Amino acid sequence: MKTIEEVLKKLDWIIAWAKANQSPAGYFACTYRIMTAQVLKGIQQKKFEDNPRMTALDIAFASRYIDAWENFQNNKKCTKSWQTAFEAAKNKDLLIMQHIFLGMNAHINLDLGISAALVMPYRKIPPLKKDFENINSVIASINQNVQDSLNKICYPIKLVDQLSNGKDNVVLDFAISKARDTSWATAVMTSNTPNLLRETVINIVDYAAAKVATQILSPKLLSTALAKELKKCESSDVVKNIEILEKTKTV
Repeated sequence: MKTIEEVLKKLDWIIAWAKANQSPAGYFACTYRIMTAQVLKGIQQKKFEDNPRMTALDIAFASRYIDAWENFQNNKKCTKSWQTAFEAAKNKDLLIMQHIFLGMNAHINLDLGISAALVMPYRKIPPLKKDFENINSVIASINQNVQDSLNKICYPIKLVDQLSNGKDNVVLDFAISKARDTSWATAVMTSNTPNLLRETVINIVDYAAAKVATQILSPKLLSTALAKELKKCESSDVVKNIEILEKTKTV
């Protein structure tokens, strides 16, 4: 892939597959497509210090997810954190946000930091930091729109949003910002690691992300009984849910 537009087409294909197979994998794919489209707008509006570099980062970042998806579909090896997320998509008892967080965990905690290191020269990653942080601002601008869509398919999220008066997108903001803090540390560590040892670093970070995934699958604060009750508050129509997410507007 050479353009973000090509990335969006690939994501559209994954979303179409998810709808055809009524797979919860479409929840993350849809959320990620919305955010990728918003980053593209940010680049077009020259909101980054180095827009061509940001384009390269976005493509490298997306490629890790798409490659992992294609490998999984073809029964080939992919990272542990993505393997866990993709396998979990077979479990329709999980909450919608669990599916989305599993994708965010693998993609942000692992893929983003690795991708950032790959688009910069060896040990010269500091100049990227400001644009790396700018991604937060660009994506945060549509978090409420995404959350509004989630409100339509998941009552617990709507309740949280109502309690915060819509002023604090606690669900998405917290998950993304915390993960990005971790991913920058990964980027710095990977950038300062010789090529010969980078695969080892990636495996270590992947192992940590996979551990986080197990906590997302079985949160300590979420009992089995409570999870079942929350699940009753969600729409069970996977295709309709994905279509609602697809209609989320960028700004």
